Amino acid sequence: MEDKELLEKIIAKQNVVIPAISKASETEDIPEKLRHAMAAAEEWAAVVEKKEGRDKEARRWPVKQFAQEAHEHIALFDHETRQQIQEYCELVACLPYDGDAPLGV
Repeated sequence: MEDKELLEKIIAKQNVVIPAISKASETEDIPEKLRHAMAAAEEWAAVVEKKEGRDKEARRWPVKQFAQEAHEHIALFDHETRQQIQEYCELVACLPYDGDAPLGV
């Protein structure tokens, strides 16, 4: 079972990063892969927070993919957003990676 506190921190940071990226999309061209990863991470958070879906089937890969894509395109964003993305990536890195294993929260 995952550390619920870590998942809560990841979701809280994600709730800061995603709006910042969305705001940046008004002036910057955000790559399609980043947009898709962002949407998958939002769905992941909804499942983990038990808003929809079945949390036993939640996988780690959407949040890992979003962190990877955000970090890859970090140069598109302002300093504050870069810092938020870096903090998000550090939190996500604490999740063990097994793309097929459910979170089991």
